[in-house]
Amino acid sequence: YELVEDLDCVSVFSCFLKFLYTCSVSLNCDNALPLLILSDKYNIVDLRNVCIYFVVVHLMPKLQLKDVFHVWFQYATKCYHASLVTSCVTVLADRMDDVVSSDEWEDEWVSLDENQLIELLQSSDLVVKDEYTLFKAVQKWLESPVHPERVKNTETHLNALLPQIRFPMMMPDQLNEAEKSKQVMQYKSLFNPYLLLAYKFHALPLLSRATVKEFTGTAFLLRNYTETRWDKRIVISNFSAIPKFSEVNPRFSTRSSFFPHSNWDWELKLHPKGLSSSSEEFRALLCANLILDQPRPVEYMLSIVDNKRVLRSVTGKKNFSKARYTSDTEIDKKVSVVELTEPASGLLILDKLVLQITLKPVE
Repeated sequence: YELVEDLDCVSVFSCFLKFLYTCSVSLNCDNALPLLILSDKYNIVDLRNVCIYFVVVHLMPKLQLKDVFHVWFQYATKCYHASLVTSCVTVLADRMDDVVSSDEWEDEWVSLDENQLIELLQSSDLVVKDEYTLFKAVQKWLESPVHPERVKNTETHLNALLPQIRFPMMMPDQLNEAEKSKQVMQYKSLFNPYLLLAYKFHALPLLSRATVKEFTGTAFLLRNYTETRWDKRIVISNFSAIPKFSEVNPRFSTRSSFFPHSNWDWELKLHPKGLSSSSEEFRALLCANLILDQPRPVEYMLSIVDNKRVLRSVTGKKNFSKARYTSDTEIDKKVSVVELTEPASGLLILDKLVLQITLKPVE
């Protein structure tokens, strides 16, 4: 019986055999992939785990983005190594605006297969201008002249891809533009349920949105949009390392009015592990970092989310003024410190607390 291996694998086969006998291996940027390929081929689970850990922890932060895409994302998605796929998506997410919009990345974008595209679209970590930009990029993928078979199977692709597009995160004028596109006109029956739900979302005030159960799915999770909007996604990392009773102060900007489009700077004063020994609630104070000439009534909604849904939400109204520029969101009525700090808390994602906040002026 003759073993047949790729040349890259042949060059590391002695390292592979050494691991089988000694359970030791020295990994580097050149041998990690061929050793992973061999461990997959011969189902050597321990070596596979060591290779994936090495790539995720030590190699991925040093790689060029194109290498992440062409080498590791391609292999990880073909063999479906979940942690490696997640690591690749996390790296690619930081440059998603370039990936979906620049000429430099156009060939790579349209070369994705459907499953790879879905892996990217499922991520809330994508740094992109807005959801409409992603929608147009998906349309470009579907209509690529390099892949005419996609046009023939548009309906099948749309059934798989439309649930990944977060239509409620588009602005109403963007939804209106989307409706005018050739694809939407041709496949109205597929698009209409998503568009109608998005319009319903925008039609309701924040206090009402929080009571609608159908507004808690993946479509209602913010991504890391770079356009200034009415809302913002806030990630508090290394939650377990936050000292008890300490304050975390994420700052962010939202729009301040419908017209003209100007910014309003905000600060959340968070006490995720209690305010003091006599006040051990999860507190979140909303502070307006803007000197107001006249009072501004604002409604807000603050939510805790995971990768798939909105978990808890609190809403309220506040008349912000020069003298009254802080509001207690009363998130402590929805979430306790005990829930946040318990082992394997369902309110955290890999030791991250993810919040999203929406602020809109009240007419």
